[in-house]
Amino acid sequence: MTKIIVLCEGDTEELAVRHFIVRQWKSDGLGSVGLATRNLDGKPQNAGKFAAGYLDDQEVLAVFTLIDLQGNNQVVHQPQDELEVRVQRVRNWLRAQVGHPRAHQFFPHLSVHETEAWILAEGHALARRLKDPDILPDPKAEAKNFQNPPSKRLNELFLKLKKTRYNKVIDGAPLFKAMQFTPVYDSCKYFRAFYDDLKKAARFQ
Repeated sequence: MTKIIVLCEGDTEELAVRHFIVRQWKSDGLGSVGLATRNLDGKPQNAGKFAAGYLDDQEVLAVFTLIDLQGNNQVVHQPQDELEVRVQRVRNWLRAQVGHPRAHQFFPHLSVHETEAWILAEGHALARRLKDPDILPDPKAEAKNFQNPPSKRLNELFLKLKKTRYNKVIDGAPLFKAMQFTPVYDSCKYFRAFYDDLKKAARFQ
């Protein structure tokens, strides 16, 4: 079976692919191409090594990354840098890691600023989990700043409403399972670019 590999920075990204993206992938009739993940355990600097290994396999159509922009200390940004400049700089850094004849089938993508932004963008699953109808979808979730990143905002909501901290696995899995795809796709342009590139890689095999 042909497949696409997604190199995930950590547990949250892996859960998002498995429970949120794969569901839509099958709904879009793309299930004949597998979506497989590899957890980088918080070490995006290893992406190039893993990508090269997977690209050696002719059944692998493409290798993608799903790396958080927030917290990436491998690339130095300036305070005045625009968001798009920061994103492109990290993508270029990831791309430069892959010296392989099939490097054109490596697609570095980022979660902006963290995968948890998708949970905030969708909103409905979070409102149900925290039993708070006042939580609404945040169409600008991707654009929120580094000083108060998505996981921190989620943690604040959980502490306020549930008296417990947000747990990326215990809470993340059911949230990603329950989330609707369209609000995230429509409001998060970096997520939309990631998913659209996945579809292109699957269709132009």
